[in-house]
Amino acid sequence: MSTSTTNPVVYGSCYCQKTTYATTAPLYGLTYCYCRMCRLLHGSPFAAFTNVDSSHFRWTRSDRLVEINLSKYATRTICGECRSPMTMVYHAKPNEVGIVAVTVDESKSKDQVPEKVEAHIFLECKPAWFVIPEDGGERSMGILERMRGVVPEGL
Repeated sequence: MSTSTTNPVVYGSCYCQKTTYATTAPLYGLTYCYCRMCRLLHGSPFAAFTNVDSSHFRWTRSDRLVEINLSKYATRTICGECRSPMTMVYHAKPNEVGIVAVTVDESKSKDQVPEKVEAHIFLECKPAWFVIPEDGGERSMGILERMRGVVPEGL
C-alpha cells in the first residue's frame, strides 16, 4: 500500500500492538457483514468494517502481519501474534481498504469510525438469535446493489 506525505488522521492496531496502521484521510462507510466467514473469524454475529482509499493507508508496524486468502474474492490481514483481524481488500476493488472498525484507536485519532451504519450485508447468513436494530442502514441479503458486478455474490 502506498504512503502519503500528509499527517495521519486515524491510527489503529491489533490487540497486542504488534501490527499497527495509520491513514491520512478520514474513514467512510460503516458496514456490518453477517456472512459466515466474517462471523467465525470475528467471533461475533457480524463484522464491522469501515473504509479508506488505499493511497491513504499505510502499515506503521507490520512485522507480524499475515495476509490470508480464505476466498477467491478478497485478501484479509490478521496479526500473526494475537490473531486479531485487521483489514480486508476485495481483489475487484484494490483501491479501497476495508478496516476492521474495532481496530481503530479513536483516543489517538483525529477522525472517528463513522457513527451511522451504512449497510448490513449478507443478511441471509445472520444468526436467528441476533436482532438487528432499526438504524436506517441499507439491508441486503447478499452484497450491496452498488457492489454487484464488482464483487461476486456468494462469498
